[in-house]
Amino acid sequence: MLRVKKILSYVAERIEAAPEKPDPAALKPDEYLELYCYDQKLPNAMTLATLRAHVWKGGADVMLYYKSNGRKQIRFERGQEEEEEDRSGEKPPLAETATALVGTE
Repeated sequence: MLRVKKILSYVAERIEAAPEKPDPAALKPDEYLELYCYDQKLPNAMTLATLRAHVWKGGADVMLYYKSNGRKQIRFERGQEEEEEDRSGEKPPLAETATALVGTE
């Protein structure tokens, strides 16, 4: 079963570059990121099925938001879209841009 803790690990992989030398004392994603649905902080042990049944009661796709809890500074890597924009001076067409997870810090 997919849990909030695993979703946070996935988000952390997408927003930060992996370190060249893994630090055993480094914080785990669930220690510095929080996941929210309908402005409700989700516990790390909650499953996606439980979330859909008890928190997201709508029939559409589940909307999740993440944010840092302040225990770790998150450095965002420049994406390919930003590099293309810098070179050309304008944004690439919408169809060519990659969909990214959006969060707040």
